[in-house]
Amino acid sequence: MSKLSIDVYPGTLNLEITDEDLQTFETLKAREGIEITPEQPTFCNAKCYPVLISGQVKGAIVFPLVQDYPKNKMELIAPVNVRDTLSVKAGDMVEVEVL
Repeated sequence: MSKLSIDVYPGTLNLEITDEDLQTFETLKAREGIEITPEQPTFCNAKCYPVLISGQVKGAIVFPLVQDYPKNKMELIAPVNVRDTLSVKAGDMVEVEVL
């Protein structure tokens, strides 16, 4: 994805936002981000923000611009398989720092 300067690994890492971080997450979503328009018409437009995942992997948060998207869901993309690279398992906490 040239707008983000990363060659994206297929798929996303989906995270659940904790209640205590929900307000911070909503504030981020209200900020101007990098607009992504998909090449395939079956995909939706999105807004992205560059991040550092667990202090090790550069990636981006992707906010699909669709109605009724869950407020507590975060999708991450990166140039690597984040689960494998960081040994992330279901239920693990993942730190995401907006750059």
